[in-house]
Amino acid sequence: MIFVWSKVVRAILDEFYSYPLPIFYEEKEPQNYFSYEHFRIRSFRGLEAVELDFAKNDLTLLLGLNESGKTTILKAVETFDFNNDPLPDRLKQFFTSMRNKQDIECSQPCIITANIAFSKPLEFNLFKKVFKAAEFTAADRIEIDNFIESANARGHVSISRIIPFSNGAPGQSYYQLDGEIFNRPRVGRILAQEIVRRCPFILYFEDFKDSIPDRIYTKPQNPAYNSSWYEIIDGLFYNTDANYSIKKFETYYARSNPREDDARSVLKKVNKTLQRTFTEKWVNLSGVKEIEHAEIDYNSSGKYFEIKITEQDGTTFSVHERSKGAVWYLAFLMKTEFRRKKLREGSGKPIYLIDEPASNLHSTAQQKMVQDFHTLVEDTTLVYTTHSRYLISLKNIKNTYVVRREKGVVVCTKWGDYIKGKDAKASYYQPLFDALNIVPNNLEIPWEQAIITEGPSDALTLEVVEVALKSKHTHAIYPGSSASNLSTLISLNLGWGAKFRVLLDSDKEGITQKANYMKSLGLVETDFVLLPGMKTKIEGMFTKDEKRALFELAFGEVNENVSKDEFLATMRALHPNRDTHAKAVARILSTETKDKFVSVLTSLKSP
Repeated sequence: MIFVWSKVVRAILDEFYSYPLPIFYEEKEPQNYFSYEHFRIRSFRGLEAVELDFAKNDLTLLLGLNESGKTTILKAVETFDFNNDPLPDRLKQFFTSMRNKQDIECSQPCIITANIAFSKPLEFNLFKKVFKAAEFTAADRIEIDNFIESANARGHVSISRIIPFSNGAPGQSYYQLDGEIFNRPRVGRILAQEIVRRCPFILYFEDFKDSIPDRIYTKPQNPAYNSSWYEIIDGLFYNTDANYSIKKFETYYARSNPREDDARSVLKKVNKTLQRTFTEKWVNLSGVKEIEHAEIDYNSSGKYFEIKITEQDGTTFSVHERSKGAVWYLAFLMKTEFRRKKLREGSGKPIYLIDEPASNLHSTAQQKMVQDFHTLVEDTTLVYTTHSRYLISLKNIKNTYVVRREKGVVVCTKWGDYIKGKDAKASYYQPLFDALNIVPNNLEIPWEQAIITEGPSDALTLEVVEVALKSKHTHAIYPGSSASNLSTLISLNLGWGAKFRVLLDSDKEGITQKANYMKSLGLVETDFVLLPGMKTKIEGMFTKDEKRALFELAFGEVNENVSKDEFLATMRALHPNRDTHAKAVARILSTETKDKFVSVLTSLKSP
């Protein structure tokens, strides 16, 4: 966001910012040793007091119904960084929107606080540029040195962005270093502002608004011009070579001095950058398996770029002709990798805020996306929202926040706190369904007929083998958390009027719980199926060699003794791509094992 500071622009900046220094709107200069650890949001729209911690794996889910406040939390985090503020002509609307709409005479400040850690000591050189721009004095230098010393002793700082209001109108926003005292508050506030300018990018990604246009026009006067996508393509040019830009590229087509060969050379290099980035990081993600190659093409007469996709069979398509899932990933790639110049180079871990990702995709594609998110957080912090059960990562459930409204106030509760006080007999995951107010829909899952299993391992295995045996998927399969914790799942299916059967291990616990459910819930003998044999668990349905071969199929590694946990991990790895692996799984299973599963599935699905 770089522009000439006219008198009008300067007046607007002075109205809404306390310290709009000359470097305020320069390109961010992130340092790779800064990282965000915690956010606290106060009085931002409907958020009175919301806190968000980033886990060690940096994948966080905000789960809740539509209109529960999930998007507002993401927008508050995005707002912490002034680099995300709009251009001056939209600032008044932007800041005004931060107060609760119902509080038209608001005089309470909006405060967004971030705990920022740094992995190497701060030095004065970090503030040298702003020291000069702010015209600090020698006395200020002493205070700055004292601040650096105390901050280094802690290894982190707490910075709040404050937007004051008076009778509903926003005042001059500013940053402050919480817990730090300066003789002149201006010094601490400008230092805080400069640290934020040095912190990693915070990027908000809205599913539908961020889709790739069919044509990305380069002239603002064109009605279909999209400034965000212009910036993304321009960033791709920059990441190829710091001397490249769209503006310079188009001069090669000037009539006075045409250099079309040079233009083609530049575009070839730019596409190499795109493909290299795509191959190194993205091509192994399950959601983009169908894309073999992606490149941009330029139309010199129409002054626009198009993105082309080549699939594995060599066929090339325009981006709008491809599946929504593949295009979603490509749009996300381009925005996160190239949207901001210098985004990926030495800028620390950026925060990606993803609002309702791929909510228009089918359930299998959504489940694959969750797996891919676990891959993406290797070098990013990723926060996403959803109200879809298929975008919930059960293995990351501890890093899930349940967002809901209570008496008009948004409440954001971490999973561990949310399940406190819940029915101890309920499935560990049942509160997910409660939080989403899930009522089965026969357009989503075959809910009228169900199979309830002791745990995730049983459910995943049944679905993997079901596909391998070409058995028709006619029943929803719900995993509990143990043989003794199925009461809630059973009760739900009874309430829905679904036809169901409960699959239990043929061990002492399974037999005991079968009797308990028959007594407490009024079930009958035919409502249950026990695994064949004596003391059989689901992994016991397979031979040692079959488990070894399945593990190798899933992970490409040899494991002679697959443990119970490793077997569950195997099924979790095979499950999202069970259609792809069906033939290989079928080849691995012996006739005897297949017959056992056919018998179990027949019993579970029989009328």
